[in-house]
Amino acid sequence: MVQVGLLEDNARIAKLCATMLQYAGHHVTVYEHPRECLDALLTEVVGRHVVSSRSVMTRQSATLPIDVLILDLHLPDITGIDVLHSLRADPRTRSLPLIFCTAATPTEVASALTIAPQGRFIEKPFTYQELVAAIDSVLHSTH
Repeated sequence: MVQVGLLEDNARIAKLCATMLQYAGHHVTVYEHPRECLDALLTEVVGRHVVSSRSVMTRQSATLPIDVLILDLHLPDITGIDVLHSLRADPRTRSLPLIFCTAATPTEVASALTIAPQGRFIEKPFTYQELVAAIDSVLHSTH
């Protein structure tokens, strides 16, 4: 079972995607807003203290709450590209496997893949098989 993070602002698409992933045997955490996702991935709880990713504290033993993130590039307030820049700037999330599930333009997809060349892209609308195959592909390429 894989811990999948899903950053998708469209509630219907998020529910459909989460249902498909759960059917495939994965655990899904849905992030409805980019800030929620970044807060979850770029901060950690140590004991009773919340430590920002920008802390000087060594975090080598810390683990992320997800194994892979499915990222929509069209998001409110903060673009998917901005989320991607934040994730790649942090040592803990720099190598987090990513899947871009989006209806973005080819230029936007190319930009995202330039920042995260190991990422995978699936276009909306997508099938169950495409979604599951993308997760298998991105996880196998990182090992």
